[in-house]
Amino acid sequence: MDQTRLVLLAALAVAVTAVAVLLLAVGRRWFARFHHGFLLSVVVALAGTGLAIAGVLGLWAYAENRDTLVRQLVTGLTHIAEIQQNEIREDLRDAQTQLQFFATRLGDEARRNPAAVRARLSELQAFDPRFLQVSLMDADGRLLIASGIGADVEPLNRVGTAYTLEGKPFVSDVYLSPVFKRWVMYISAPVKDAKGAITGAVSARYDMQDDLAAFVKVARFGATGYTAVTNGEGRLIAHPDDKRLNEDVTRYPVVRAALDGRTTHAVTVNAAGDERFMVGRPFESPATLHPKPWVLVSEAATAEAFGPIRPLRVKFAVAALLSAAACLLVAALVSRSVTRPLHDVLDVVHRIRGGDLTAHTTLSGHDEIGSLGVALNEMAQGLRDRDRIKEIFGRYVTTQVSQELLSKEITLGGERRRVTLLFSDIRNFTSMSEAMTPEQIITFLNDYFSEMVDAVFEQHGVLDKFIGDGMLAVFGTLDERAAHERRAVLAALRMKALLAKINGERAMVGAAPIAIGVGIHTDEVIVGNIGSRKRLEYTVIGDGVNTCSRVEGLNKEFGTTILITDATYEKVRDEFECRAMPEAPLKGKTKAPRVFEVVSAKQPG
Repeated sequence: MDQTRLVLLAALAVAVTAVAVLLLAVGRRWFARFHHGFLLSVVVALAGTGLAIAGVLGLWAYAENRDTLVRQLVTGLTHIAEIQQNEIREDLRDAQTQLQFFATRLGDEARRNPAAVRARLSELQAFDPRFLQVSLMDADGRLLIASGIGADVEPLNRVGTAYTLEGKPFVSDVYLSPVFKRWVMYISAPVKDAKGAITGAVSARYDMQDDLAAFVKVARFGATGYTAVTNGEGRLIAHPDDKRLNEDVTRYPVVRAALDGRTTHAVTVNAAGDERFMVGRPFESPATLHPKPWVLVSEAATAEAFGPIRPLRVKFAVAALLSAAACLLVAALVSRSVTRPLHDVLDVVHRIRGGDLTAHTTLSGHDEIGSLGVALNEMAQGLRDRDRIKEIFGRYVTTQVSQELLSKEITLGGERRRVTLLFSDIRNFTSMSEAMTPEQIITFLNDYFSEMVDAVFEQHGVLDKFIGDGMLAVFGTLDERAAHERRAVLAALRMKALLAKINGERAMVGAAPIAIGVGIHTDEVIVGNIGSRKRLEYTVIGDGVNTCSRVEGLNKEFGTTILITDATYEKVRDEFECRAMPEAPLKGKTKAPRVFEVVSAKQPG
């Protein structure tokens, strides 16, 4: 909270206290000792109240004008940040395009005549000095040529190279290069042949310090205002004074707030002891992996920043005095007719506080007292509704189920409905969990289920329950949407894709990949509230649930990921590539259904 707001709150507190004292004086008849004491009481009370109100309003108006000025400054900074953010991304895209152009033309020549290729890369660096180092790799990630400014070059960025060889451009976060002694970014792009096959990768160390220096040089305002940029750690990567580069400026509140994603402003004393008005805004980092927000900081001397509104103080003070002089109206005394309904209201409040939510008041009318009575009755009704909602939420866990139940009375029992069931679990989770602590297991399962449940919800499925490392989802229970078989298969394919993402993240930290099995079966089951009146569970029961679980278990035998029964297959055969599996018995089933492996969605046309 800034100084002006603190002054406003302090003035408000003083004004409220003064008015309270004046009202107390009138109520206690402190002026009765004087001749014309009543008139004196009214004049003092009204004049004092008017002065207090005018003073607070004056300070409030000053604060509003100050806020308007601040908003204009913040809006301007936001506009500058968006422009620079777009310029940085455009510069990086242009740089990647140049790299790809050179690499495509020179990639085949890199092995035959490396000296000529190195000369061409040097020409590129001479054309754009921001390319401090350019490297060319083959399809296996081996370095073919590295051309740098100077004798030394930085080693390969293995993560960026691997990412690029998968066909995706890569941009690192900004870092202080130990070789070039400047703030740089690693950028890379895939090199493709005429058929679109990836034949290698090209990378560069891009001089972001030089790129940002041009920006802060022109982003000055007024006589004392300037703009600087920090990285995601709060260190300066661009500043009008090069000596301050790499300085940690997280001591400033606006920088810490911006690193947390909030645009803020504050009056702060800088390292030189000068009072400065600072504005900090988050600045989206162009990094590909785990980007941390940069910070755009603008600051100016407070005298310059708030100079336009300083004359308003005198004007508001004069207005406050004039308002106090004009306060000559007669105050109305509060009659006893107000206290009786207030006692009724207080009695109802005490009963509600004691737990009697059936208490209500009979006050009516369109005046303030009547409105208070209506509001109190509505509050009691709201508390009763809240208790009902809490009771319902204590019985059910998923959002879809709770929304369904809030629209009707809760009853035991269910209804027969044809649905599609999806059961999944993690392969060899028992042996994997033996090498993990309980805390690690919980963290892993929470992360894993967060991804898998999202896949179910995307297709409007209902999460029925978690069973250890497995989960049961149902499609077609709470809505009338058609094609629940198709939505279940789409959810399974999405789970498979998310599993690849999870395994990619695990590979980056050296963890072994995981495998899952998904079984899908369409059948008639009982859907509804199962349990007792004190504890209910909205679930599905029936032979179809067991069949779905058994089908999921066949994945381990067949070495597959997604298996569906013939009941589901007949509904989705035209939309998905499926492969018939050999007949296999299901435990507890005299006649096992045919199963099919889902390979992928069919391409249109």
